[in-house]
Amino acid sequence: MSDNQSNTSPVLPPPPDAPSAPDDKRLERLYDYTKFHIGIYLSAAAGLATLLGSEKAGWFVSALITENNRVPLYLALAFMVMAGMCGGVVASSTIEHKNFGDFWEKAQGPQSIPFLQAKGKTWAMLEHAFFWVSLLILSAAIASGFTKLEKPASASKPTGCFACCLVAASAPVCRP
Repeated sequence: MSDNQSNTSPVLPPPPDAPSAPDDKRLERLYDYTKFHIGIYLSAAAGLATLLGSEKAGWFVSALITENNRVPLYLALAFMVMAGMCGGVVASSTIEHKNFGDFWEKAQGPQSIPFLQAKGKTWAMLEHAFFWVSLLILSAAIASGFTKLEKPASASKPTGCFACCLVAASAPVCRP
């Protein structure tokens, strides 16, 4: 090798099946990352459930939930719940393993349901796939609700809610 060429290559992380070094923090990072995701899934699912439960809350919310997008909103909620369930499997399984490779390549799953055993990497992939499918369905459902977003004639009168104040053409007149 000449003096101009260096014998350095980029430092890559070891493959998932490589034995873990004592300073390998991938399993710990995966656990923290998954806990963060579970918080997002819970918040998003709670928001979806609230949206679906408050269909009659005011003209803005009721315009977002139409006959055409009610089923997609429920589907988005179901996929978000499944993402949370997969995240739960990932988080609970990481604490049962000593290294990342062991978790990533060995079968994981709910302990009481043996036929749902899959590799850790499969559960992580399913967690992300369910989340993104939920997000895409939710985006499409809400966008289709905005196409029918017109202020009804009855919205000019206060109904006792605060939603009408946010979009009323005149100054807010609602009172609690």
